[in-house]
Amino acid sequence: MEGTSTPFFYRHGPKNVLLVVLSLLCLPLSLTLTAIALLVGGRQSSQRSTDAAVRGRRKTILVTGVSMTKGLTIARLLAQHTSHRVIAADTETVPYTSPGRYSRAIAKFFAIETPVNNKKGHYVQTLLGILRSEKVNLWISCSSVTDAIEDGEVMKTAQEMLGSSFQAVQFERDVVAKLHEKDLLMDYIRDLGLVIPESHRCTSVGQVEQLLGLSTRDGSGGGGEKRFILKPIGVDDKARAQMMTLLPLVHGGPAATSSYLKSLAISPERPFQLQQFINGPEYCTHSLVVRGRVKAFVSCPSSDLLMHYQALPPTATLNQKMLQFTQRVCEHEGETFSGHLSFDFLVDGTGEDATLYPIECNPRAHTAVVLFRDSPAMAHAYLSVFDEDGDPPKSSTVSTPAAPVDDYYWIGHDLVTFLLSPVLALLCGAGSFSAVHKGLKTFGSHLLYWRDGTFAIWDPLPFLVLYHVYWPIRFGQSLFSGQQWSRINVSTTKMFEC
Repeated sequence: MEGTSTPFFYRHGPKNVLLVVLSLLCLPLSLTLTAIALLVGGRQSSQRSTDAAVRGRRKTILVTGVSMTKGLTIARLLAQHTSHRVIAADTETVPYTSPGRYSRAIAKFFAIETPVNNKKGHYVQTLLGILRSEKVNLWISCSSVTDAIEDGEVMKTAQEMLGSSFQAVQFERDVVAKLHEKDLLMDYIRDLGLVIPESHRCTSVGQVEQLLGLSTRDGSGGGGEKRFILKPIGVDDKARAQMMTLLPLVHGGPAATSSYLKSLAISPERPFQLQQFINGPEYCTHSLVVRGRVKAFVSCPSSDLLMHYQALPPTATLNQKMLQFTQRVCEHEGETFSGHLSFDFLVDGTGEDATLYPIECNPRAHTAVVLFRDSPAMAHAYLSVFDEDGDPPKSSTVSTPAAPVDDYYWIGHDLVTFLLSPVLALLCGAGSFSAVHKGLKTFGSHLLYWRDGTFAIWDPLPFLVLYHVYWPIRFGQSLFSGQQWSRINVSTTKMFEC
């Protein structure tokens, strides 16, 4: 929340106005870049493989979530490297603002309502209607965190409704729930005989206090050398900002820790996960799973708000360990297990002695799929869903990003984080020349040597709409509604509310 010591450009009104002004100032440059791309990049969009001619008739593939980089990347891969018809659907709070609807990769776009509150049933029925009316052969779901459960419901109903002519890269609702919910995930992984950090589901402050040893007679706080973090089991943007608070608190003793816990409003309706803190680097993965087999896999260093992607080498020991962990889960689930699977790990130790601690699972596509952007094999991995059930796999090889793999960033995020914010902080007397220099150096390096996750020379309109239509409208809505936000994820178009 804002305070009197918060620099003015971080406060609700000024930051929204400044970001809209920044979009307007950059518009001429973006328009020029888009015009050049449309003139010189058109031919690339027509490069298709003849794979569909070999397999049979042209199929219709629906990709949902194309306003996010992950969905857009998958749609582009299929459009460039197969001859199938790619259509798309996504939620729009304001009509015609979805960046993905303007992609050259997409033959047809459908707008659907966000599945919140009483609109969840409408969302499911709308999506089912699209699958039926467009005679979709393959649905590739790129769910956001808010609609993953509903997509699981759609998948099961669609299979019953459309029969064997329909395939989906989407887990069933029950599978999504047990992998997505942090407490159920820990139970599941433990039952597989795999290592997990010490974890406890808590529905009251008293439970947390007892587990931390705050209820001991001496009031010492207990817990030995172990430290813990407390994170919401459900989606909770406000509590998420405090997830890395180490417990028990070092300063203030048990009283301060108890006071902090009471501020979180822990209850049976708002449960939290108390989890052992592992002091090691964090990594994330993205995998495509078809009938219990990992068809594509990548891993990369992670962070709380991941906006920079650098793939680990496929032969790296850590990458192999994370792949083996993922394969163990997929093998356990068997032939009915098809979808996107992403794990977050904390790592203790190095090399062969490293221990992986799974901390979260996203049973949906991860933005790390952008690392497959130049990998035709990834597009063909999706088509393996059309192999007949019971047939031996055509290849047991796990697809990895085509080498050399570029590093990815989002210019809008870096422009504000590494350039605009340090400069404004310096002008306000809250920054330093060294911070400006460091930010400028990082921004310049990314601009020269990395690739933007959204921009493609053969498909530039999603980039233009993202920065000059979608986000300015979101900032305007925030400004006039008074709804405050703490940060945004440019790649997933998510705004984290305060």
